Amino acid sequence: MHRVLGAYVMRRRVFWGTGVVLVVLILAAGTAYFLVRPTDSVRLNIVADSGVVPLTLPGEASESCGERVCRSVLRVDKSDQVRSVSATPDDALPQGVRLAYWGCGEGPGSATCTVRPDRDTTICVTTTGPADVERNACGTRPGTPVAEAPGTLSVIFNTKWKIKLFGNFDGSCASDGTLGKRCEISIKPGKIYYLRAQFEKAADPYPRSGRSWDFHYVTYEGCNSGMGHADAITCVVFGGAKPAMVCVASGDPAEQKPARECLAYRRAGTS
Repeated sequence: MHRVLGAYVMRRRVFWGTGVVLVVLILAAGTAYFLVRPTDSVRLNIVADSGVVPLTLPGEASESCGERVCRSVLRVDKSDQVRSVSATPDDALPQGVRLAYWGCGEGPGSATCTVRPDRDTTICVTTTGPADVERNACGTRPGTPVAEAPGTLSVIFNTKWKIKLFGNFDGSCASDGTLGKRCEISIKPGKIYYLRAQFEKAADPYPRSGRSWDFHYVTYEGCNSGMGHADAITCVVFGGAKPAMVCVASGDPAEQKPARECLAYRRAGTS
């Protein structure tokens, strides 16, 4: 009887000890899985499209770079926390030119890029240089517009010359020769607008003998395509819901003072 009872107690002890070992192993396996389990990640597909300067992208190159286009894939942990993404110019950017990003939280053509990595997304980066602007680098694919309502671009003509603006906007915008003449252009969020100027050379508001036409160009202030530049470069404005202002002046030496007054409209962060 005692032998049988002893054997039974021994079997209970062996079974209890085995159970403890199994529990420890299960807990250890669970801890190991918790430590090494794959984290959810998302793909940030980044495209560089610039003929102005080569750009180095974060992440792993997805293919060899062409003459202007490079691509990379940046894998990041899936999160609701906003993070920044940036490209690096391999050479110095020309004066008045900056990087411009599409597909970011700041909206189309933004100078900086932040994203919320909660899903796979594509980001395109180019520059505001004329070579990139004129061929619509990165296209007109916008990020999420900050608002659906259109905004307003106000143009002030700080010149007595009769000048007409033309481009991809609705309506007309021209100066009638009155210093400080204004016009308004309706702009939609996510659309890129291109402004060019044309003089009416027949009417000289400053008649003088021997005047040449070498000064017949305009300068813009307030463009997204850079700080003050002549009309050989298209003035680019990124459409948004907020009001924007562009100041137009002439290169006429007789209008140096109103041209300097346009500096007050210089857009911050365009260099």
